[in-house]
Amino acid sequence: MTTGSAPGKIILFGEHAVVYGRPAIAAPVSQLAATATVMAAEPGNGCVLDLSDIGETVPVTGESAMQPLALVTRLTLDALEMATPDWRIVLRSTIPVSSGLGSGAAAATAIVRAIAAAAGHALTPAEISTLVFESERLFHGTPSGIDNTVIAYE
Repeated sequence: MTTGSAPGKIILFGEHAVVYGRPAIAAPVSQLAATATVMAAEPGNGCVLDLSDIGETVPVTGESAMQPLALVTRLTLDALEMATPDWRIVLRSTIPVSSGLGSGAAAATAIVRAIAAAAGHALTPAEISTLVFESERLFHGTPSGIDNTVIAYE
């Protein structure tokens, strides 16, 4: 069993301007965090995300192709050159959803870190940020990149 965690974030200045490529000042908020725990699952069950905070269980393969956290899981496994393992990844978060505190990017970052730890690989903040940015594109369409960057680099 391994875990990965990530803080929330706050944009102190430039909240809406950053979407248009303008400068912003942002900081991680370590009092709020997402934590992902990788556990072995029954052989043959594949990899499943347990998102019980929002009442969902999401398989990583198959019909969940457009689910952002399933996407970041698959991208991370691909980046680490891993076949899909029989894992249950439990995600917990104290970051309020849709509050501007980066809950989606924090959840994705926690998952990436947990998978890398379970695989025995170290990923740089830049590699984590790049993977998380792809899930942010599904969450937000045209994200600025500030959430994944602030959270991945802390």
